[in-house]
Amino acid sequence: MSAVFPIAYFGSVRYFQDLARFKQLVFENSDHLPKQTFRNRMVILGSQGAQVLTMPLEKPSGSKTVTKDVLVSYQQNWPLLHWKALKTAYASAPYFEHYASDIEKLLFKKHRFLIDFDLEITQFFLDTYQLSVDFSLTEKYETSYQEDYRESDYEQLEMQGVYNQVLFNQTQFNTRVSILDLLFCEGPMGRKLII
Repeated sequence: MSAVFPIAYFGSVRYFQDLARFKQLVFENSDHLPKQTFRNRMVILGSQGAQVLTMPLEKPSGSKTVTKDVLVSYQQNWPLLHWKALKTAYASAPYFEHYASDIEKLLFKKHRFLIDFDLEITQFFLDTYQLSVDFSLTEKYETSYQEDYRESDYEQLEMQGVYNQVLFNQTQFNTRVSILDLLFCEGPMGRKLII
């Protein structure tokens, strides 16, 4: 069996470091979506430190809804809020202007299903960093895999390596941020930190 990973909404740098270790992997879409998960939230660095941006979801079957059936909710204009937060946090980052339109398009493209949204984001970063990773989706829930990353807490796991972050008044490097932080701060050179 191959490695299995959860999906992620603009996953952390560490998440992509782990993905890049494999040529082939499987994304879990047959589990019940846990509460408070990076599958629908990301951490960015703002003027007040780490800031969590959460995408609202709809679960048609309540807590029994499997990941592949979870819907993205657009009752609020959260893409605009996330985009404004990203602009505020990263407008002065060296590569913000270069990637801003790509990220804006990703954010404002309305996806019905969370899985489709997260996979399009992940594919964007695999392509941007030229990571040769082929993936598929689980067809049913399996209790174990040889390499199982489904329970990894990527909001707590620290990335390997450092780079120049936009730190505002902070002096300490933050190791648990979204891949967007690396993209806006290091651009294509961020690939060296991923692989």
